[in-house]
Amino acid sequence: MKLTTERLLLRPFEQTDIDEQYLGWLQDAEVTRFSNQRFRHHTMESCFAYERSFRGSDNTFLLIVHRQEEMPIGTMTIYRAKHHGTADIGLMLGNRLYWRQGLGLEAWSIVLQALLREPGIRKVTGGTARPNSGMVKIMEQSGMAREAVRSQQELIEGQAVDLLYYARFAKDLA
Repeated sequence: MKLTTERLLLRPFEQTDIDEQYLGWLQDAEVTRFSNQRFRHHTMESCFAYERSFRGSDNTFLLIVHRQEEMPIGTMTIYRAKHHGTADIGLMLGNRLYWRQGLGLEAWSIVLQALLREPGIRKVTGGTARPNSGMVKIMEQSGMAREAVRSQQELIEGQAVDLLYYARFAKDLA
């Protein structure tokens, strides 16, 4: 899968993309604030193992590159359940210099649209913690509808927070 927008290139993540910058994103407490990645200790070797886990599977790991600056700014994951016709997507904008510019929505939307047009995919899902207002906004602005709330499911900074789950169906494409 290779996708482009006006500002972004999304391409398969490769082992050569694992560098100090990528590792730094995973070790940045602000980047991983709402992610369970904050509980893991990341090393170059653990990153290599994660990248390898996608090979030969139905799942996809994408690198998000800012086209004009040719700068990696984040990643996306796609976990497909082909037997069910579903895909679950995730987003990490690791380079905080690119936050609040609409790039997360741009990346999310192009992947969402590509998946909804992919043969065999009938539903795409995503989720986040309620305090992650940026991610909530991305899912809502991309046309996804909230379908579930798991009340006080996780602890973030010592506070019990809801997890919100969103979905969009291929049959609803305009």
